[in-house]
Amino acid sequence: MMSPRRWPEIAVALVLLCAVVWLRWPTLGFDFWNVDEAIHAAAARTILDGGVLYRDAIDQRTPLSYYAVAAVMAAFGTNNLWAVRCFIALIIAGTALLLFLAGRRLRGAAAGLGAAGLYALLTSSLLYPGDAYAANTEWFVALFSTAAAVVFLTGTNPSSARRVFTTGLLLGCSFLSKQPALLDATAPVAALLYAAWRQAWPRRTLFARLLEFGAGWCVPVLLTLGYFAAQGALRECVFYTWTYNLDYYGPEITAAGRLDALAVPFRLVGTAQPWLLVVWAAGTLHVLHRLLQRQPTPQEGETNPDFVFLAAWSLAALGGVASSGREFDHYSIQFLAPLCLSGGLVLSWLVNEVSRSGSGWFPRLAAAALLALVIHGLGSAILPARQRTLPVDPSIRVATYIRTHSTTADRIFVWGFHPDIYGFAERRPASRYLFASFVTGLIPWTNIAPERDTSYAIVPGAMDNLLHDLTARPPLFIVDCSAGPYNRHWQKYPLEKFPTLRDFVRSHYRVVKSEEFVPQGFRLFQLRAPGKAAEDPASTRELPVELAATLKLGALAASLEPVRASAPFGADRTLTDGRLEYFMHAPATLVYRIPAGYAALRGGFGFRPAAYGPENQSPTDGAEFVIRWRPAAGSEQILLRRLLRPRDEPADRSVQSFRIILPSADGGELELAINPGPTDNPASDWTFWTDLLLEKIP
Repeated sequence: MMSPRRWPEIAVALVLLCAVVWLRWPTLGFDFWNVDEAIHAAAARTILDGGVLYRDAIDQRTPLSYYAVAAVMAAFGTNNLWAVRCFIALIIAGTALLLFLAGRRLRGAAAGLGAAGLYALLTSSLLYPGDAYAANTEWFVALFSTAAAVVFLTGTNPSSARRVFTTGLLLGCSFLSKQPALLDATAPVAALLYAAWRQAWPRRTLFARLLEFGAGWCVPVLLTLGYFAAQGALRECVFYTWTYNLDYYGPEITAAGRLDALAVPFRLVGTAQPWLLVVWAAGTLHVLHRLLQRQPTPQEGETNPDFVFLAAWSLAALGGVASSGREFDHYSIQFLAPLCLSGGLVLSWLVNEVSRSGSGWFPRLAAAALLALVIHGLGSAILPARQRTLPVDPSIRVATYIRTHSTTADRIFVWGFHPDIYGFAERRPASRYLFASFVTGLIPWTNIAPERDTSYAIVPGAMDNLLHDLTARPPLFIVDCSAGPYNRHWQKYPLEKFPTLRDFVRSHYRVVKSEEFVPQGFRLFQLRAPGKAAEDPASTRELPVELAATLKLGALAASLEPVRASAPFGADRTLTDGRLEYFMHAPATLVYRIPAGYAALRGGFGFRPAAYGPENQSPTDGAEFVIRWRPAAGSEQILLRRLLRPRDEPADRSVQSFRIILPSADGGELELAINPGPTDNPASDWTFWTDLLLEKIP
């Protein structure tokens, strides 16, 4: 039978679990909250198929959270994100309960309740929705680091060998959740060093405690390395979790970037809960004052190692946030647990100050006012937190097409940084590269400038590995994310820049539904039936006859249908703002056979505004418009050649009018071509001809 002493803890646990689940309930069924969650889901699916992380599914973070998500999906169904998010809610509630235990140890039940309540509320209301509700690795870091804090801080002898060993073991699990958690290991080390100094431990005792801590930390880490060694993936594990981050990822982060990242948690709290930031700052100053006293009281000397732990944990967690060099909110989760613990200590002091009869009216009134401001700020954020959402990702449309035109046994490959498509389509990845940045050198999100060459950051052998994967298990569909604005900076990497991959796709795949998906930023390729000949390159691929027939060239006598027409990424004929517009996504070609008796061609050309507008995150870099004349006898002539760069040249944004004289009245072929811009990148090349009209000889 359970001891009645545990009933308060059980009651607190149930309240916290209900509160966290209630806050997050409307968010559990959302498709994908962020790209990291999509990577977890795709990796988990590979693991459930018998694959091994880093060998068969690659990301650069340590493995614990991926295998945890895979375990949840094994129990509740593949791609069951609802179950995964319930699991994350359980982790958050568990972390809040641990903060209650730590706060109760440091300053009583009020401090514990304050710390737990802060964490339960802030994890849903403080962060950007895409970071607050996703299955991020940082939730695991916070859980294990907080558990380590509870083990170290509670009990009658925090420096016992078993307690120190367990602390190290839990912090090893935290490191296996994400590498920056390595810094959290400095908290117990700092507390042990302080205790040894203040209590005059023999050196042998201090050395034994540090060795026990290190042994505990190494146990889960060495077991994990042993698992990957047994699977033949130790080299890949070490490379992607350690070498890649040090040699490729880390050098992209500047000192200024780390300072900016360091400010993110304070900016978040200062914007959403400014009075809580005041409370935290006051508590931090109080702890520092205690620790910097040269002659602490006997009671302070006995409890100061606990506050050294809290101070070192806070600094280490801030170091983990800064190490990212990025300003995404979910990196701040690592710091949220020690912040809430410190805040809970101050809130308990405010409660005691208000209730203390011996203090004057002004301190009690000030404490009550500050306490009320904090509670009001937290309470006012509860209901809005349950109503937040995000726009639907545009990749869901192409993924829906894949899902309805394939079976669960089929695989797909996404050329881009869109692992969401695997989840939306509910199809397995055909390659170890869940996102293709290792093949292109993209370092999210640092070397994204369109003009910057990223080949220096390509992992050696990555393209060979990719082609090996695609050849061994040909995907039914390949999604090219380089076509438009919703591609997470993938416009720099059209297939044309990677000849071996381009040739593989051309040899085995055909473009489908270009008119539908290219304007959304995606090119969709489907595996050709066995024995069917390879298609022509994109620049010469013909439009369907019925579509080409609509692109008639206007003439004063009778309109002319093109004899050839190609626009592999979309074409259409519409009336736009009073103009007859021939929309043709570059590269595109129209060829007309002009009979004798015509003297000139007039019309216009240009870009649709969305191709270069400020809302387009991947605007066009320009396109070249060319008109060629091939007479019945004689050599080809270029009648017009014009490069438009509307992103950089405002004068190129309007419709460009022209009138050209045909060199021969005896007839010939007239070719109207649109080519990608100077880098041969067709992303967002939403181009058109307009009001084309032939003039007869008078």
